[in-house]
Parts: sequence; structure tokens; C-alpha cells
Amino acid sequence: MVAGIKLGFKGLKVSVLYQQSNGWIYPVKRLYCDKNNAFYAMSLQATVIRDILHHAPTYGAAYDQLSALSGFRKEDFTDSEKLVEWEKSAKLWDLLVNLTGDELIGLHMGLEITPATLGMVGLLVQSSKNVSEAFQVYAQYGYMVCAMMDITYTEAGRTATVEFHQNSFWQSKYPVSARQGMDNSLSGTLNILRVLTGKNIYPLAVETEYSKKNISEYTRLLQTTVVFNAPVTKIIFHLDDMLCSLITSDKSVYELFTNILGQKKALYLQSSCSKALKQLLLMQFKGQIPTIEEAAANLKMSPRSLQRKLLEEKTSYRQLANEVKKDIALQLLRHSPHNITQVAGILGYSDLPAFRRAFKSWTQETPKSLKRRNTEQPELM
Repeated sequence: MVAGIKLGFKGLKVSVLYQQSNGWIYPVKRLYCDKNNAFYAMSLQATVIRDILHHAPTYGAAYDQLSALSGFRKEDFTDSEKLVEWEKSAKLWDLLVNLTGDELIGLHMGLEITPATLGMVGLLVQSSKNVSEAFQVYAQYGYMVCAMMDITYTEAGRTATVEFHQNSFWQSKYPVSARQGMDNSLSGTLNILRVLTGKNIYPLAVETEYSKKNISEYTRLLQTTVVFNAPVTKIIFHLDDMLCSLITSDKSVYELFTNILGQKKALYLQSSCSKALKQLLLMQFKGQIPTIEEAAANLKMSPRSLQRKLLEEKTSYRQLANEVKKDIALQLLRHSPHNITQVAGILGYSDLPAFRRAFKSWTQETPKSLKRRNTEQPELM
């Protein structure tokens, strides 16, 4: 199959034709610049949804039925610029569980994930030198594939660890879907490694924050011991395996897409620093607000530059931090079994009265009254 990705930036426009085969994406040389054209990029999360719908019939969910129930249409995936709203995507996993009767459908469908599923980020991942570099790439740009899942990659001693951090909104509002999404990421990661290296790379261990279920199936698919109810979901590898070369490595393609994605990320920060900061606080710090110096370092800018950009957007670090804490508190109190003390702890408040005062300043009511009102008037579907 031959298709195209149309990419561009203010001052730079790039067209890349690619050929897809066996889960790989092969770029064909075709580049040009045009300073007067707007930026176009593949809607990467849409490619993930497209592939889920495409493979669903293999697991017992009819494409037409699933599309109709989820509200997705073929037209949603013909426009490469369209982003799929996360909540609509989250509900798709709930539908898949109901239609297939498979409580581990996310784990099973992870076997279908290839670099092509990741769109433009997949091009950069598969052109990396080795597995270690591929993980570092995805840790940097994975939010372009799914803004509700963040990964970190670290090497220490003779091991390498990939941690998966899921947005708490997803976990609290759609717990079944959140588990499927996490399972899908675990098995999908191992399948992508098989595609990229041409060999099976077995992890030393896998830990998941979700409860124990069908241990033998997790062990079979992940090829290692699985620890449930862990503090953080992670895959631990032997460091030697991370040095394994990729059979799709291409230095020129790597340099091209590093430049393209780097400029896209820079433009995103320039267009809305406040949105980038809120995303950072939600995903990497889980609502536990860091110092402005720590936040600025993660955004690759100085604290003074961050303050200046926020001022230009008529906001401040303190204001955005409070908005993030308010959003998380409201979601957890409305859509999760956590009590008020637990919610306060998640947000970093060791003093419950301090949390009550802060919450009342955000919403003009107490956490207790919101919790009671939400219980008396359940959310309409």
C-alpha cells in the first residue's frame, strides 16, 4: 500500500510518500519547502482507533456494529488532520469488552500493534539505531499518539525500565477501558519490538497497577512473571537487549523526522504554553504540583521564559496549577470510589482542612457537599 503524509510548519512544508508492508513504513524521497503553506500532520490517535476497528472482527466484534455503537465513521479516518476526542476513544474499549466477552481484549489486541499504528511517531521510532533509542524517542513524542498515556524510559545497572503513566481521569471515569488501554500498551510494546528487531525480546518482569486476573494468560502473552497491584505499571528489560539494532534503522530518515517532530513540538509550545503545561502537570506529575523550576526544565525552557509565555497568555503558573488540582479533584470526587481524604492525599495535601479550604475557593462548595450531591443525582448517560 502506498500512501502519503503531508507535513509542514510555518516556514517549512514536507511531503513524504511512504509504503506500508508487514507493519513497517518505508519512506519514499519527496521533500519540498513552502513558506506560505500551513502545517498539516497525521492525526495519530485516529490511526490507533482505525487499527482497533480494523482488527476487531478477528476477535468477534463486527466492524459495522462496533463503528455504529462507538459513533466512528470511515470518514473520521480519511482526514489525516482530525484528532479523535479521548473520551470517545475510551468508550470504544468498553464496547469491545461487551461485544467480544473478552475481559483481556486489550492484551490480545496488542498483538496487532505495529510501528504503522503510531503514524509519524512510528516513522521516527522504527528508524532509530537500536531499541534503547526507540524507547527514548517514544518517551519524548508519545503524547502525539495518545495524550492520555505517558511513558518514561530509564537505564540503571544491567536493566532498563519502561514505565507507563495513565491519566487519572481515564482510570477514575472509565476503569474497565483504562485497564484495556494499559494492557494493550504492554503487549503492543513487545509486539513492536518483535517487528523492529526480527526477534523475540523477553522482559525480565512486568508489573501492573491493576488487580490480579487470569495470571496464566498474562504470563503467556507477556512471556514473563507478572506482578499485579503494583504502584506503577512497568516493563523491565535486560540492558543488553536494549542495545539490539533495529532492522529498519535509517539514519537519514531518523534525522528528518527528529527535525519534523521537534519543530512540531516547539510550535505546540509556542501556540499554547498553558496547554502544554497543564498536560505536563496532569501526566508527569499526576497533579502533585512541582516547583516552577522543575516544570520549566521538563518543558525545555527557563523559569523566566515560562513565566513570560504564561503572562502573554494572560495566566500564571499558580493559576494553572490550581486549575489542574481543581480538575483532578472534581473528576475523582465525581467518578471514583476515593473518599475525600484519599483525594486530598493524591493532590499532595497532608492537611485535610487545607484541602477543604482550597476546594471551596475553587468551586464555592465543600468536597463533602459535592460528593453528596453527586451521589443523590447520578450522572446521566
